[in-house]
Amino acid sequence: MKMKMKVGSKGQIIIPKVVREIVGIREEGAVIMEVKEKSVEIRSLPKEDLAKAWEERAKKHGGDLKKMGWVYGDQLYEEVFG
Repeated sequence: MKMKMKVGSKGQIIIPKVVREIVGIREEGAVIMEVKEKSVEIRSLPKEDLAKAWEERAKKHGGDLKKMGWVYGDQLYEEVFG
C-alpha cells in the first residue's frame, strides 16, 4: 500500500486510521522509527514489548526500573532502541 501524505510545518505527518489499524499503532502507544538511507520505517511497539525490553535491560545493569530511576535512562534507551 502506498499513500502520498503532506508534511506539516513542524515536520508532522498524519498516519491514516486504516494504516494505524493494520500495523497496530494505538493512541498513546509507542513506535520505533528507523532511518534507512533516504527512507523512514515506522513500526508499532506494543506496551508489553516495551516494558519487557526495558525490564530486561534494567536487570542486565543490576537493578529494576523502579530502583534505577533516571540514572541509566539514556543507556537503557540506546540498548532498547539501538
